[in-house]
Amino acid sequence: MTALFRKKGASQDTPADPPHPAEPGTAAEPGGPAGTAAPSEPLDLQLGEHHDTPVLHLTPDLMVRQQNELAEMERELGPGHEDVLRARHTHAMMLGNWAAVAPPGDTRMADREIALLEVNLGYQEASLGPDHLGTLRTCQSIGHAHLTAGRPRQAIPYLERALEGRERGADPDDEETLTAREKLSEACAAAGMTDRAITLLEETAAASERLLPPGAETVRDRKAKLFDAYREAGRRAEAIALCKEIIEDTERFYGPHHLDTYTWVDNLAHLHHDEQDLDAAIACYERAIAGLEQIHGPDSEALSYRYHNLAIAHLEDGRPDRAVPHLAAAHSAREHTFGADHGTTLDALVDLINALDRAGRPTEAVEATERLLAALLRVGGPDHPQLPEVRAYLEQLRRLLP
Repeated sequence: MTALFRKKGASQDTPADPPHPAEPGTAAEPGGPAGTAAPSEPLDLQLGEHHDTPVLHLTPDLMVRQQNELAEMERELGPGHEDVLRARHTHAMMLGNWAAVAPPGDTRMADREIALLEVNLGYQEASLGPDHLGTLRTCQSIGHAHLTAGRPRQAIPYLERALEGRERGADPDDEETLTAREKLSEACAAAGMTDRAITLLEETAAASERLLPPGAETVRDRKAKLFDAYREAGRRAEAIALCKEIIEDTERFYGPHHLDTYTWVDNLAHLHHDEQDLDAAIACYERAIAGLEQIHGPDSEALSYRYHNLAIAHLEDGRPDRAVPHLAAAHSAREHTFGADHGTTLDALVDLINALDRAGRPTEAVEATERLLAALLRVGGPDHPQLPEVRAYLEQLRRLLP
């Protein structure tokens, strides 16, 4: 029998990305050489690393006042004075915080930040030397600003210089050097230089393991970035090997029943599924589902997608009867989360109907199709465009009943 609506493909069902939070209101550009827009509401940005750092209200008035103070210091002390360099850097960092919340494509604050940092760089190169840590940190800041502004190719020369200088003048595995290597990798990835980005991440992850305590958060984060890079580049064999290593790490430091462990087992299931290693994929899906059910409960949205993926693996393996209970669980979870008439719930019901049909279970397929018909009538009334197809399909199913 022809599948209802559509034949479900082999692609795995993954939850939609969570909606991004609303962009913060973008403050008007402060007065000065690059703009004279009117003031707006303050931006409350938490500047600093510690929980007791006071909130700094970053406003156009503050930026103008800081700009004027910088100009006064330049007149009194000279543009290359140490205190002036420090004040110019501070003003640039303020602009960078503002640039970070600018709308996409608005690079005015980033451009002004870069211009100030370039001035500092010139004085630092002349007075401190090209490999001084202060000079290299300014290079790093300029590269980061270009990257934030969406200009990775312009960022790369500065980030390369920062990394090379640190490697010459300090331990190549120093944490600040690793951070510089990681940032250069990010720029290379954004510029489409995938292989180089991966090589840099590999070096960073390996050095982090040598330097940092086992289980350190920084090590985990860098391995996760490398995993994402392998996967996005289609380097599945390397992604699978690294994923297994990360699972071993999480089991060792958090135990086999930790959320992170189950999450990485689910990642491994997807990779095996992509490789059509269905037995391995099914085993990983089952382990992840069993653990996540204990953590989230069987009716959570996250579980509904994983039930579906496990069912698809069984269908691709030619075992529709084994897929049915997982598709039923996916439908139940979505019904619990979204309601019986939500489009996502009805999609899950269609998947279940098709699997019941393929499994040769017409009685259950008829019951499920009748539920679908009733839902479509509730949603769209007697003129719902899919009603004729569902009614015709239901009639075909009824003819199969004993």
